[in-house]
Amino acid sequence: MAVKLSREEQYGIMALVDLAYNLNGGPAQVRQIAKRQRIPQRFLEQIFAKLRQANVVIGKRGPRGGYSLAKDPSDIRLEEVMRALRPRLQEDNRTDAPALAELIDTVWSEIEGSFHSTLRGVSLANLCQRAKELGISDADADAINSAASSATTGMTSSTSSQASNNL
Repeated sequence: MAVKLSREEQYGIMALVDLAYNLNGGPAQVRQIAKRQRIPQRFLEQIFAKLRQANVVIGKRGPRGGYSLAKDPSDIRLEEVMRALRPRLQEDNRTDAPALAELIDTVWSEIEGSFHSTLRGVSLANLCQRAKELGISDADADAINSAASSATTGMTSSTSSQASNNL
């Protein structure tokens, strides 16, 4: 079973890998990234607004403006990106839950912990390196999308085996 990313998460990761992969010293405009990665521009603008609020990217206004990474690609972890884009889940503070429900909640928390640990282990630099190993060019949207999907699939199998070991 694969972990499913929302479109927003998938597009956000693709756009950040695009930024990291195409580092040229200056900011990249949203329309350029949207065109290269075939992402709707207005949706990408909303995604970058969230990433800016989370200090993952820096926005610069003006004719030579755009977005650049706030940190080195090796210092931006997928966990940070997912935290910026994924809505926070509400914790269930039930006190009258049956014992079996508490057991399931405990196991689910362990699985989530393994997932977050795996996300912490993957940086944008890791994804760029995988893209280079796969021969992905800077403008190859389908290949970058495939690399991002394979990274999360790899995380899923790793997380699943870690969770199985914890049961």
